[in-house]
Amino acid sequence: MTTMEKSIQRFEELLQKFDHAMLVTRAEDGSLHARPMAIAEQQDGGRLSFATSGQSPKIEEILTRPEVAVVMQGDGVYLAIAGHASVVADTSRIRDLWSASWKLWFAEGPEDPQLALIDVEPERAEYWDRSGTRQLEFLWKAGKALVQGETLDEDELEGHEKLSL
Repeated sequence: MTTMEKSIQRFEELLQKFDHAMLVTRAEDGSLHARPMAIAEQQDGGRLSFATSGQSPKIEEILTRPEVAVVMQGDGVYLAIAGHASVVADTSRIRDLWSASWKLWFAEGPEDPQLALIDVEPERAEYWDRSGTRQLEFLWKAGKALVQGETLDEDELEGHEKLSL
């Protein structure tokens, strides 16, 4: 397995730790709009799906400008994904992914006509893994840099990768 394949595998492992993310779209006026979203599905290569209302402003934002960012953070792990989003109204797939918690927003269940999926196809991703022993490495190198009056060189730290997907 190549170094890049190992990095992509690690990225996918880290991604599995998250069930929520911040989805960032671009509004009509060009401003960025971020909102928390429950992850409905994760697939190989970092592909993600989110459930949403077809009436949500983010639908128009995605249809106008499909470039999105997805960011996640927790327990010393940080992920950033840049890619393209599409809106999918596939009732069969929605039925397969249905979660009882969605009933709060979609009273009619998986057949709710307002329920749609946002699929994100990643182009690039970046991760910072500061979990476990990597957290100790970061603290050690950061402390050393502070004591020596130097800056921390991110490239010297394990657990940081930039990926083209």
